[in-house]
Amino acid sequence: MRESPPFLINACSPFPLSGQPFRCPPPGRYHKKPLKKVQKKPKCKQPKKGRKYVATEIRCEEKSRGGMCYEVILAEPSADKPTPPAASPRPKSMTAEEIEQKLLLAEERRKSMEASRLASVGERMTRLEEASRKREENTATFIATTQAALEEKLDTTQNNREAYLNGLRAKLSDHLSNVDGVRKQLETQTDDLRNTIEDKLKTAEVNRTENMGKMLEKLKEHEDYAQKVRLGHEEAMRQLEERIQSKLIVAANKRESEILKKLETLREHSNKISEAQELVNRRQEETRLQLEQEMATKEERIKKIQEEKEAKRLEAAKVSEKIEQVKETKNKEEEELKKKVQEKLEQKLELAERNRLERAEKARKALEEHDRRAEMVRANKERIMAAEKQDASASSG
Repeated sequence: MRESPPFLINACSPFPLSGQPFRCPPPGRYHKKPLKKVQKKPKCKQPKKGRKYVATEIRCEEKSRGGMCYEVILAEPSADKPTPPAASPRPKSMTAEEIEQKLLLAEERRKSMEASRLASVGERMTRLEEASRKREENTATFIATTQAALEEKLDTTQNNREAYLNGLRAKLSDHLSNVDGVRKQLETQTDDLRNTIEDKLKTAEVNRTENMGKMLEKLKEHEDYAQKVRLGHEEAMRQLEERIQSKLIVAANKRESEILKKLETLREHSNKISEAQELVNRRQEETRLQLEQEMATKEERIKKIQEEKEAKRLEAAKVSEKIEQVKETKNKEEEELKKKVQEKLEQKLELAERNRLERAEKARKALEEHDRRAEMVRANKERIMAAEKQDASASSG
């Protein structure tokens, strides 16, 4: 019979058997894939018969969506115990001589260490003294060189200052001499300019008085001319109004005559229409008499005569209808003609009235403009007279 394993462990491992680490799916993405139907019946691989179990051998395994389930077989415990570790050696007891010798060795080591420490301290002190000496030498040389450079710089600065001051004094003396020359030249130019200005002022005063006299004479002439123009304008306005009134009277007379002419033509037209109506009536009467004579003389042909009479009666009715239509159209045309003539006359009268008002308005504006200009001329004249009076009073004062 096959021996059963001593220990069986049912363990679920999250890692595969190949030794690679198990990668968990990221959160939020695990349940997005459609879930497969889990097989309820596990798939186990049974070991073959006659197989011997080795330590940590896997007997069967079961794969599922969450991981893997398998059985691990452990080896039998061994009866051999491990060898204990060796014990540490116990310390030996020391003698007085060994202790004395160790103390001596320690004292020698301490003295050698103190000697070496003192030697190192002395060497360090010598180095510090040498460094301080070199620093003092460098400081002394730096001070000497700096002092020499400063003295040389001060000498050059003093020499440059003296040279600059000498040059500045020379420039100031030249500038003062030039200023005196320019001042004298400006005084002479000022005197000449004052004399020329006084001469110009005198000539300007003389010219101003002459120009004022000429301007007054021109203003008087302009005032006379403006008075003449104003009188001529008033006379022209009066004549224009008279012409406009006469034209309006002539237009009214023409309008009445035109209306009478149109009425006379309409009356003649109505007379012609009445004459045509009488002529038609006369012809109808003659036709009727002729028909009666034929009826009296020709009794055997009464049927034909009646038919002809009926036809002629119908024709007469048509003629009368046509005459009525002609009368109506003539009446309509006469009324339309009267209306058109009346409208044209009214339009012409309105246009004449509008033109008369426009001409009167233009004449009124021109007269106002002329009065405004005359008033401006008068104001200018008064202002000039007042200025002359002020000049005369100022000159007399």
